[in-house]
Order: sequence, then structure tokens, then C-alpha cells
Amino acid sequence: MSIPVKFRGWPKGVDNVHQDYEVPADSLRRAVNVDILDSGKIRRRKGFSQTLAATNPHSLWSDGVNAYYVVSNTLRRFFENGTSTSLGSVVVGANKLAYVKVNSEVYFTCATARGRIKSGTLTSWGVNNPTVPPTMTTTTGVLPPGIYFGAVTYLLADGRESGASALASVTLAADGGIAVTSMPVPIDANVTKKRFYLSTANGEVLYMAAEVGAADLFATISSPVAGAELRTEYLIAPPLGTSLAHTLGRIFIVDAADPRVVWFTEAQDYGHVNKRKGFYVFEGPVTAIAGSTDGLYVGSDMTYFIAGAGNADATQRMVLEFGIVAGSVASIPFSTDVIWMTEQGPVIGKDSGAVEMMTRERMSPGGMTEATAMVRDKDSVRQYVVVGSNTESSALQAGSYAEAEIVRRAG
Repeated sequence: MSIPVKFRGWPKGVDNVHQDYEVPADSLRRAVNVDILDSGKIRRRKGFSQTLAATNPHSLWSDGVNAYYVVSNTLRRFFENGTSTSLGSVVVGANKLAYVKVNSEVYFTCATARGRIKSGTLTSWGVNNPTVPPTMTTTTGVLPPGIYFGAVTYLLADGRESGASALASVTLAADGGIAVTSMPVPIDANVTKKRFYLSTANGEVLYMAAEVGAADLFATISSPVAGAELRTEYLIAPPLGTSLAHTLGRIFIVDAADPRVVWFTEAQDYGHVNKRKGFYVFEGPVTAIAGSTDGLYVGSDMTYFIAGAGNADATQRMVLEFGIVAGSVASIPFSTDVIWMTEQGPVIGKDSGAVEMMTRERMSPGGMTEATAMVRDKDSVRQYVVVGSNTESSALQAGSYAEAEIVRRAG
């Protein structure tokens, strides 16, 4: 006679940590093509249909409103109706883009490219500095004698200005003028003008002395200048990176060339980084970063939290003894929390460096080297969806177990 068995649900979800015979009754060893509801009951997962066909697409990202991806070195915007449109060329090759949204603008970067999407248009992110200093010599004029320093910056049509070139100098032995006989020529076609800055005699502060066309090479300064002070002398464009985060009015960037370094932009100035002090250096490579409202999570050999990141009074402490899987950071909708994957399962990062391990006692994902992730709200279920590559086996398998007692009787 068959005996019916009634299952009341599995509210704790999947458990691949315990032995088969130790899996609790409220957990599952393996769940395929089902959603586990908060009640513990399971619901068959809906299928899917293709909405867009593309050849070798990558770097798909969405802020919940707009979606972007790359195919054949072209950044494309994907629409809800299944169509897409090109925003422009981005030389990324096989490099995966990292994105971050700040207000209404989206910034992106990889090891070979960076950019900004503003009002649906692809634009530059920052302006590269002139690579060489100007060449200066003496001429006639009424500048007082002394040592003069000069530098050049690049200017975009919207007024964004690059950092300054290296300084050049010239000495006036008597009253005279300064002739600029050569200036660097920008490679960036978006640069429309150049500015030449000059110090006072034996001074340290530079002031704008001339504004010329992008291709112009010459300028002559014959009298004291009264232009605006140079404010970008020690600034550079944001370095190319592998991971981005935004918090406390700054964008943070993991350096693609040296992943031990995390750069941060000037406060409320996302196009400039201070090359002298705008960075943190860690012992090992940084795999991912994530911002909270009051600090920055950094995944390296361990996971760190920098309270007040970017500010002079910032403090750093370790919050987890292991790092973050590259590419696994996602924002949790309608909250300020973030979530990421680790070797011991998903972790929620909250304000003030508070972290919550989600499934440490029940599920082990194995040693992922990189991943792509999102938080999905659909049909009253919120899911953290991760697709990653593993370096070790972490199969969620089903099996059977039987226990028997053998008694041997004499006679």
C-alpha cells in the first residue's frame, strides 16, 4: 500500500554543504527550473524566448531603464521592444566594460576604452593631458625679469578642460616678452581649443595667458597676464579600469594596468583624478568594488570597507576574510544595499560596513574567477542571479541514502 508523503515546502532553499543524509527537511539538495518562494513552496520557472540575435555580444548592463551592450567594438542601446541602436565606436576588443550610473549619466571603462552616455549620446569621459610641455623663448615686451613657468591644457567644446602638461620654463634677464614657439597637438578630435598658462616672475601659480585653436602652435605674451588661475595642474583624466563604483560624490576606479590601485575622482568632478593623492593601494589585486552611502567596499585578498572614502579623514577596516568575485556586484532595487558573490556564497553590503552572509551554512558556490550578476524582481520574487566560471567542482547533486543494521545470530 502506498503511503502519501506531504511536503510543506523548503523555505531554506538549496543546501549543497551537508551530506545527503544531513540535509534538513526544509532544504533541497538540488532545484532545477523552479523558483523557491518565501513560503518555501516551489513554482515552475517560466521559459524564455529570444528577443535579439547578435554575434558575440558582451558587456550587457542595465540600470532598469536603459540597457547597453557591445558587439563588434560598437556600443549599442537595447530597447524593450527587442530592437537596438548604435551609440558609437568603443575600442574594447574582448575586454568587458564596467559601468556605473551617476545621476542621469552612465560612465563606462575597460582596459582599452572609457566613455560617458549623456542624454542617450556617447561622449568622452575626461580629457587626456597634453603629453609634452610647450617650448618657450624670449622676445620683446614689458614683463619684469625673473623665471617664468608655462603649461598647456586642452579644452572641449562644452568647456571641460584637461589637466596640465609638464611645466616649461624660461628666464628673462631684463624686461621682455615670452614667445611660445611650439605647443602639443591633441590626438583627441573632440578637443577644440588649447589654453596656455604662465606664472608671474619667480611665481608658483600659473594664470591663463592665451587661448588658441586646437592645431595652433604659437603665442606671444608681452605684458603681465590677468587670466584665471590654473586649477588642473596636478589632475589627470580618469585611468582605464576594470571595476567602477560611485559614492560620496566620487567615482572609484580599479586601475586596469595595476589592479592593486583604486583611483577616485575629484569631489563632484568626475572628469579629473588627482595624480598625487587620489588613490588607494592594496596588497593584492582588487577584483571588485562597491559603494554604499557612506563608504566603499573593496574586494582584494580580503574584503575591506573604507568609511568616508575619498575624504582626508577616511578610515579602512577588514570586514570579511575573503574577497569578492570579479563582476558579481549588483545593486538591490529600492535600497542602498549592494550584493556580491564570494567563495562562501552571496554577501549583502550595507551602510557603515555592515555585511550579511546569505547562505554560508547551506551553500558553497565554489571558486569562481569571474561572474556576471543582477538582481531580478519578477512575479513577486526577488532573485540574485549569478552566472560565473568556476575553478573547482561545486555540483548540486541529488542522491539517496539508506541506513541498515545487520544483526548476526548464532545457530
